[in-house]
Amino acid sequence: MSSISRMLLVYDGTREARAALARCSQLSLALSAPVDIVSIVDAESANARCGGLLSDVAFTHIEEHARHTLDEALSQLTNIGIAANGYVKFGRITEVVTRHAQTFNPDLIVLGHRARAKRTAWWGERPAHVDLAERLSGTTIVTVTLASD
Repeated sequence: MSSISRMLLVYDGTREARAALARCSQLSLALSAPVDIVSIVDAESANARCGGLLSDVAFTHIEEHARHTLDEALSQLTNIGIAANGYVKFGRITEVVTRHAQTFNPDLIVLGHRARAKRTAWWGERPAHVDLAERLSGTTIVTVTLASD
């Protein structure tokens, strides 16, 4: 019997998230572990990117996209026999994943990450997996990385 009893997949439908979904499904099947999938609506970041002018229509579109991508991931996992639960959560990725992990205690968190070019690495925020590793000591974090374009 596996010591991994529950997994958490952070999914947003990007290429990196789809690669993380594939890796998560392989691990789940190998470990016989159920998966929680979290699709995150980060209205705060979206609002900041549009200068504080995020409309209700835009927010609704972001939420609908999160629900659609969540359904997509749930369907893929359940079609291959993996027990999965899905959640749409609101907030910044590190806060959402930390709260979910503190509530549901996953042994393994899987998320996608796009490696940035060195010249742009200083420009943006720290990658989510770095913050999560600091916040969730004792939890294994699998970061599936695709090369930058």
